[in-house]
Amino acid sequence: MTYSEFSKLADVLNESVLADKRYGQALNKCVSFGTFFSFWENIVGKRFVKISIPYNLKGTTLLVSVVNSVVVQEMSLYKADILKKMEPYAKGLNFTINDIRFDYKNWLSIKNEFNKESSKAFDIDAPEYYTDKDFEKICIDNDEELELQKVRENLLKNESLPAETKERIYNNILKSIKAQKLRKNEQK
Repeated sequence: MTYSEFSKLADVLNESVLADKRYGQALNKCVSFGTFFSFWENIVGKRFVKISIPYNLKGTTLLVSVVNSVVVQEMSLYKADILKKMEPYAKGLNFTINDIRFDYKNWLSIKNEFNKESSKAFDIDAPEYYTDKDFEKICIDNDEELELQKVRENLLKNESLPAETKERIYNNILKSIKAQKLRKNEQK
């Protein structure tokens, strides 16, 4: 993949009805992190991929959970190489990583969270008091439908995300649009 292919999804999201700063930025961040994390094996190689999990970005510091303290020390020796290898991925997804913090204390919880099928990594902000019936009542207009179609097409082109994740992202975008409409209806 090239940088431009990374940019296409972000551009479509930024130009769509999701340009609402509350949702667009959060969704772009989730998509970017999810895409970046899917390249972890390319960055650290087979040696470390099963014993390390990138799980968050705080500022410009990538947080990586590892299996034990020995791996913390070993990966710390390779930190400069890892940073250099991840630079094009991060740059292509419009974020910067200047440092990595390795931690083994939360390994089991991070590993379990990433292994759950119900992981909420790509969930977006929709109030819990809205039910599925509330969302079913909201119709999408033609312009929104066209934007959603562009988003779906770009998601399908993204080879780095699993099909379930692509579907989850799409459904959450749709839910976000409908939640915005529900909020507007409440304000009337």
